[in-house]
Amino acid sequence: MSHVGLLTPAYTGHVRPMITLGRELQRRGHRASVISTPDAEEEVLANELEFITVGAREFPIGSLEKFTDEQGKLNGLRAMRYIIRDLAQQATVHGNELPDAVRKSGVDAMVVDQLVVLGAGVAELLDIPFVSLCSLLPMNSDQGVPPWTMFWPYKDSTPARVRNKIAYQIRYRVENPITKNVYRARAEWGLKPIPTDETFSKLAQIAQVPASFDFPRKFSPQCLHHTGPLHDEQQGSEPIPFPWERLDGRPLIYASMGTLQNRQESVFRTIAEACVGLDVQLVITLGHKGARIPADFPGDPVIVDYAPQLDLLKRATLYIGPGGMNTLMDSMAHGVPMVLVPVTFDNPGVAARAKYHGVAEFVPVTKINPRRLRAAIQTVLSNPSYRENAQHYQDTIKNMDSVGRAADIVEEAFRTRQPVLNTVNGALA
Repeated sequence: MSHVGLLTPAYTGHVRPMITLGRELQRRGHRASVISTPDAEEEVLANELEFITVGAREFPIGSLEKFTDEQGKLNGLRAMRYIIRDLAQQATVHGNELPDAVRKSGVDAMVVDQLVVLGAGVAELLDIPFVSLCSLLPMNSDQGVPPWTMFWPYKDSTPARVRNKIAYQIRYRVENPITKNVYRARAEWGLKPIPTDETFSKLAQIAQVPASFDFPRKFSPQCLHHTGPLHDEQQGSEPIPFPWERLDGRPLIYASMGTLQNRQESVFRTIAEACVGLDVQLVITLGHKGARIPADFPGDPVIVDYAPQLDLLKRATLYIGPGGMNTLMDSMAHGVPMVLVPVTFDNPGVAARAKYHGVAEFVPVTKINPRRLRAAIQTVLSNPSYRENAQHYQDTIKNMDSVGRAADIVEEAFRTRQPVLNTVNGALA
């Protein structure tokens, strides 16, 4: 049995898939420890996994809330750069602390979130196997598809591939603050610099997104596995109160701007105004406990600071949100079509894929107004194909055994230290 270190940023959408995988590995007899900054500790311990702290000085408890307060007010490139600065600072912490933390804890194998670029260096330095986890869309460069940061639709043409190539070069430049800190740490450890794509595991890479939801990839590594979402409805957490008595039986629209993009009241207000006059009931969650509840939103929506998301999605006719991967997978797992309001980071790429596969329409947050958003809502509600397509993915996800398959891949990679290849009918999955 292995002592598996699950290395992740403290961002909620990254910690929770790691916890789900860790619980399954622990159930199979492995020792599982999440490695992250202090804000992740409470949820990890609530789920009865071990916790290994890094960055206690640079990222004391409350750092994630401060980060979210600022990040949630930003859009587009400014928001992207703010996340990059945070990840660059985490890379510095990892360079200073990770090798000793992993060595002293007795971790002998790792699962590394793709955002933690230095995880590969620690594994190489300590000669331990690791598997990559794509909590977002796969970050692997593939000039046949637009980068996961772009709104662009998929096109199989030479001009599209040229445009994609240029966009990847821009992405690398934006990520340069992270890359510089990673290269510095690798040099201090006596390791050569390698590009970001080379930091993903050669043994196995696990993606939450089903292959059929991504754009058609022709150059994926053979060890990339689209297992489906790593979600566990039994994952330990406190029950979330909700005024169920206020639901009146009309078709339910559930709106959430996730855990990182939820500090712009004007966006929630626009959502409320867009729903006025439609025969629906709108539920808005502000996405953070203790948030001030506005009293004057148009249309009298049900507004809460925090919501039992899965219970609401079971009742929902439509979901509105930024396109974060975890909530999008939750929506599709419940057969709920979407109107997306992408803000930054992976939101544009997720929205582009959701539209391509006919489960959503989207309006970028920089172009949002009540008229545009109402038109998108009416398009999705009036055309049954969106719900039919979402229900197709509901069936797909239901049949994937995502968590079990991911754990199987991890165990095989650690046992054999050989690439775990993914083929379906002789073709890459």
